[in-house]
Amino acid sequence: MRTLGTLVLCATVAASASAQGTLSTQGFGYPSGGLSTHAEALGGSIAENDALSPVNPASLNSWGRPGFYFQYDPEFRSVNANGQSDNTVTARFPLLAGALNIGPRLTLGISSTTLLDRTWETTHTGFAHFGPDSTLYSERFTTDGAINDVQAGLAFVVLPKLSIGVAGHVLAGQNRLLITREFADTNYAIFNQGSTLSYSGHSFSAGFSYRPLSVLSISASGNTGGTMRSSRNDTSLTSARVPKRLGFGTVFGGISGILLSANAEWNGWSSMNGLAQSEIKAVDGWDYGVGAEVRSPSLFGTEFPVRLGYRHRVLPFEAGGVPVHEADYSFGVGIPINRGRSRVDLSVAHATRSANLDVSEHAWIMSFGFFVRP
Repeated sequence: MRTLGTLVLCATVAASASAQGTLSTQGFGYPSGGLSTHAEALGGSIAENDALSPVNPASLNSWGRPGFYFQYDPEFRSVNANGQSDNTVTARFPLLAGALNIGPRLTLGISSTTLLDRTWETTHTGFAHFGPDSTLYSERFTTDGAINDVQAGLAFVVLPKLSIGVAGHVLAGQNRLLITREFADTNYAIFNQGSTLSYSGHSFSAGFSYRPLSVLSISASGNTGGTMRSSRNDTSLTSARVPKRLGFGTVFGGISGILLSANAEWNGWSSMNGLAQSEIKAVDGWDYGVGAEVRSPSLFGTEFPVRLGYRHRVLPFEAGGVPVHEADYSFGVGIPINRGRSRVDLSVAHATRSANLDVSEHAWIMSFGFFVRP
């Protein structure tokens, strides 16, 4: 347990330990999933109204024909700290989803998203003393893992303008932590020590989607937050609560050729405090997004919608005792295929993450979403 505490504590101070540390993977991890490529291109502004984003279960009613969706999001990150810089690439598969119509009013959807991604590596060097002798060493701290959210949801069309939805969530995942120390003097053996933490939990969410006008949609949803536990080698360690969430969103199409959208979401990440036996501290925060989708001139008889978005959010952790903020500017397009029954979505976002530290982080996040219908 002492090793485990040391490893987890290293995660919280990685940003100041080396240029290879990051602002985006502190604490319990980076919230990378939950949004489809379409929603990412619009700054998350359609999260509550997007059937492909498993945020509001009521949005499943707009899924249409049965289909399958999967997504790939590589991130190209640059970190500057203490006068040093480093570039890393992180490959993520944050979202898998599928849905099936059960009669004219009921839709069943199943999805798996990355709730918190905790994959990072940082190194530092120093001198080890053995009596009168000393030798240079290089120490590497590595963690690989994530907490995933698997959900099954149902959406029901109550009235032509009103849908409601409910969903059950199962949370599961692991964090594999490793310390490796190599000595310049080969007379000393390489030191390795590691540990694996497992997480499990459950929660419940519900939402509605209402269209008072043909050009206006209003949606909202929330997550109650169930129990969450950590364990090591089948031994229960700690327990906390799954973060509560409350979100609101609207989409307006009253301007010819343009769809405008906005979204606001509050996440109660602090309910996870107590899950780690270390100084990790999760913090609550708001997530805001606005976006616009413009119909582009048709090419070969097919329209390719162009999407622009902006997003600002507080990440669920602190760095040096200060909350970390992220601002994203995004752009994307949709490419209809198979006569419009399926679609490929592409987006790119530039993210800036900051805190009151001598550390800056910038990232280009690509996203490729594939929506397939038979």
